[in-house]
Order: sequence, then C-alpha cells, then structure tokens
Amino acid sequence: MAKPFLNFEEVRALLKQRYPMLMVDTVAALEPGKSIQAVKNVTGNEMQFPGHFPEHAIMPGTLIVEALGQAACILFSKTTETGARPGEFLVLGSINDMRFYVPVVPGDRMDIHVQFAKLLPDMALAEGTVTVDGTVVARGKLGFARRKV
Repeated sequence: MAKPFLNFEEVRALLKQRYPMLMVDTVAALEPGKSIQAVKNVTGNEMQFPGHFPEHAIMPGTLIVEALGQAACILFSKTTETGARPGEFLVLGSINDMRFYVPVVPGDRMDIHVQFAKLLPDMALAEGTVTVDGTVVARGKLGFARRKV
C-alpha cells in the first residue's frame, strides 16, 4: 500500500472535528482546487454501532455525508488561492441529490472521492462519491460557505 498523501495526524490538524466525529483517517490523493481521495476505515468499536443497529451494525447515512463534508473541507483548506485562513472553516449549507445504495458495515473501507463543481472565495459546491471495494455506496452534492470560528 502506498504512503498516504496526508496521514491521520495531518488530517486532524486540518479539521475542527474530534473524536467521535472525525470521519477521515487519511488522504490518498489531493489536487488543490479540484479533487481529493480520502479514506475512512469503519470499525465495529465506533460509538454509533450499539444503537445503529444493535443486532446488525450499519454506518448511519449522516456520518457518510459527514465524511464527504470533511474530505471537502480538507480539499478547500489545501486549495492555495482560497484555502481556509486562521480562524475560518467551511460550514455545510446544503445537501442535494444524496443517494445511499449499499449499507456500509464494520470492516469496510470507505473510499471517499470529492471534486469541486464550483469554487468561489467564500463558497464551494462539491460532488462526492463513496465506494467500498469498488462498489458505489453513496453519492451526492454538497454546498459550503466560509465562516469565522
């Protein structure tokens, strides 16, 4: 396996989220202003699984969307001409055409691909796809706005 573009510590330094809401483990590839490929390894000891669902653990769709959003935030922060400045972050403002096709379960590796459809100084529109073993499990469009902390 190739060395990640960004390891876990580097990812954590770019995001405001912390345990249990950190949904990106590593970044495999990143092209500033264009696209990112990130990874989330789903493990059975995560907080959501005792309640979703006790007899058959399934990754909640909201957390899959959160993983897409965090990947988009990393891409935004690494985009040189519009990257986040100190004290700023992206706020998720819209979710469109979000579809979930296959359940994600503990043991799966979510491969997260996000590309910017439109990038302006204070907002971004992104399209994201999540796959597990090459199968599309979720797809949708997200809108973000830049905000101060």
